[in-house]
Amino acid sequence: MPAEPSSEECTASMYESQFNPTYADVAQHLDWTTRSQSPYISTSFSFAWAIWEATRRYHHGVKHDVEIAVIDAKCVASRAVTAVELLRTAAPQDPHPDHWKWYRYALEAQDVLVWGYIPGSAVLASIPLSEVLNKLPSYFLCPDSPDAKTSPLGRLGWDYARKRPSFRQFCQDMTTRFLHMPPERRLRDTTAGAVRLALCHLRPWFHRRALENFADAAGTVGALACVVARWSGQWWAREHPEIDGLVRCIVHIVGEEVREARRVQALADAQRMQDIVSGIEQLAETYQLRARLRKALPAVVTSPVEAQPAEVEQGVAPVDSAEVALAPLPEVSPTEGCTDPPPPDEDAENSSVSDSIMRPLLWVTAGIVLGTIATLRALAPDTRPLAHHLT
Repeated sequence: MPAEPSSEECTASMYESQFNPTYADVAQHLDWTTRSQSPYISTSFSFAWAIWEATRRYHHGVKHDVEIAVIDAKCVASRAVTAVELLRTAAPQDPHPDHWKWYRYALEAQDVLVWGYIPGSAVLASIPLSEVLNKLPSYFLCPDSPDAKTSPLGRLGWDYARKRPSFRQFCQDMTTRFLHMPPERRLRDTTAGAVRLALCHLRPWFHRRALENFADAAGTVGALACVVARWSGQWWAREHPEIDGLVRCIVHIVGEEVREARRVQALADAQRMQDIVSGIEQLAETYQLRARLRKALPAVVTSPVEAQPAEVEQGVAPVDSAEVALAPLPEVSPTEGCTDPPPPDEDAENSSVSDSIMRPLLWVTAGIVLGTIATLRALAPDTRPLAHHLT
């Protein structure tokens, strides 16, 4: 019997049945006066556009909780269309007055319109802008800026504060900065720098996926890293075909390090939990032993003491006071004069015996737990240097 479709699948099929994009839809969405009424959501194929637009919103907006989300295009392909594709369907005799302005914008932004909504399962990762800016290649940055320490945008190498920002100018400035760098720095930014930025965009997903499907995780990050490597200089990347191979090798090495680190961490966590459970079991056994000693020791110590008064009352007869006064005192030998000291208090004796048993057990248990934790920290570090440097 086939399984019933989930609510998310039903909603997706309902939206797909109503998806019929037209030129009027893209005109409504790209016109800022009617954009709020549009059922479409803007996304982009360009990572550079996402960084530039997020920086612009961060600078001009009141709230600074700007994040860049990476979406799996396969999950929304049935409800997505590029803005350029719809703009090309315009009637040649009656185009919109802003048609060509929208067309240039759609080409630069590589704008993709998703109809209705984006399901949570399609979002691979959502990274705050501040983390992305820290992983940018060097040609994006200006480390000598005086505002580098006061603002997260202070290290950026483009003019993000201009009144009318231009993405085309941004691309030209970054390409010029890249081509003015020495060859060794270009190679570093197009290999390790590209992998670093790609892993920053997909880091949470990559760490999970590396354990489930390593080939898929490495292939996805490698494809994004190759796009980043070729963006700054297309002709320079074509002259160095070895860049793609280096990028994929670096991604594979980092993936192996991440997978091994996660495996070691999982084993260490499991061992640590087992040690905690063992320590709790030892403490429970210790307290049970202490309770048994409390029940057993009073019965052994107090039984002769309780029987002594009864024997004295039965064996001693009343004595006349006169006879006691006239009777001579008996001679007492040294051995007979030494009497036993009074028995100690029962509660004090019980507590001293139980404490003498419990203290060594507690010290041994504490030593085992602390030694295990120290050994785990020494043998199983949380991160690896290479993976931490690149991710």
